[in-house]
Amino acid sequence: MLSILENMYGIFFIAFFIPIYAMKDETNEYNFKLLHQWHRVEFQYPSEAERTQAIKNGSYAIDILRPLDAQYTYHLKTQQDRYFITVPRRQLKGTPATLGVINTTEQGRHETHVMDPYPSWSWHMDIEKCNYHRIVNIYRIWADECSRLWVMDNAKINDEFICPPQILVFDLEEDTLLFKYELPYDQYQNVSYYVTPIAEVESMEDNCKKTWLYVADPTGPRLLVYNLEKNISWTIQDESFKPDPNYDNYTIEGDSFQIADGILSLALSPKSDPPGERKLFYHAMSNIRESWVYLKYLKNPDNFKEPYGSPELFYTYPTTRDQQSPVEAIDSKGIVYFALLIDVLLVKWDPTTAYTTENFVVIGNNKTTMQFPTCIKVMHNRPNGSEYLLVFPTSYQKYPKPLDKDKVNFWLFRTEL
Repeated sequence: MLSILENMYGIFFIAFFIPIYAMKDETNEYNFKLLHQWHRVEFQYPSEAERTQAIKNGSYAIDILRPLDAQYTYHLKTQQDRYFITVPRRQLKGTPATLGVINTTEQGRHETHVMDPYPSWSWHMDIEKCNYHRIVNIYRIWADECSRLWVMDNAKINDEFICPPQILVFDLEEDTLLFKYELPYDQYQNVSYYVTPIAEVESMEDNCKKTWLYVADPTGPRLLVYNLEKNISWTIQDESFKPDPNYDNYTIEGDSFQIADGILSLALSPKSDPPGERKLFYHAMSNIRESWVYLKYLKNPDNFKEPYGSPELFYTYPTTRDQQSPVEAIDSKGIVYFALLIDVLLVKWDPTTAYTTENFVVIGNNKTTMQFPTCIKVMHNRPNGSEYLLVFPTSYQKYPKPLDKDKVNFWLFRTEL
């Protein structure tokens, strides 16, 4: 049973009750507002002729491109909301830009918002030359409270590193590059895909230099830790990062696929946690367990001189989900939000309770518009200080099937928390 679409540009009411696994249902309390929708990924080309030529020569594979991540930011000078979108490069040719920003003043075909490549077209061209100003391939991004956009360029296409993986940090007010860090060769293996970054601003003094970046590598599987202040990084491995071979098969609304992804989801506990007690929650996508670790342990590379050498530092809940989950987010009260992929549910969970399905609360269950959220983030609205949940269902299980250009294929929602 599907929820009723009240207004294509207004509110999606997901307000019916389904007694699944005895989970409490609060869908009537969460009104998911539609922010943007797409039939296909549209880029802002200099001219219509250039767009047509790009589609014709295959450099713009418009019929199969599928976005993955979204990031809200607020531009202080223009006082405008902006939404950044990532489009992973699965092949060397076909994705014109792997990072774009929505131009809300222009709409393309079918009222689809077009994207300007970020920070400019030049960053996404001739990527195999490994120019200093380049972006090869991005899965996810992160904006911090210091008006900076963190970009993890895994630099890998079709299982080959085109260039060294790099961390890029952009000033969101000036749209200029602040920092660039290429990973040391010994920190990326042939199997590595660094895809999920999350930044922790420990202090806003001294231009926010006391910042840490944590990046999940699901195929390593490993966790990358980067210290901006000292400009160094190290990697960590633990058994809790690994996938479970019993959960590498997926079927989502009739689409089946197989993937053995390890650690993919990262979320920080609230900044209100006492110093030294803040945690990083995480889980492997092809697994049903949830884990966490104190950030203070991750910040000391001496704890991880040997691979899998510090199992005592990581905690895994003894109870489990009953299915896979891609990404998660935590609000200022410590509530965890995530998706249950197979049942196409958005749920929340209070970590002060046991990690069991009986304690998961359903907040969204539209089986058409909520398939495979590849982005779930807690956002803060700069103008009024409110907090809301950003959800980006992209039906990623359908890749690389051709898109139906006459129907909406991707939705970007938010709901007040």
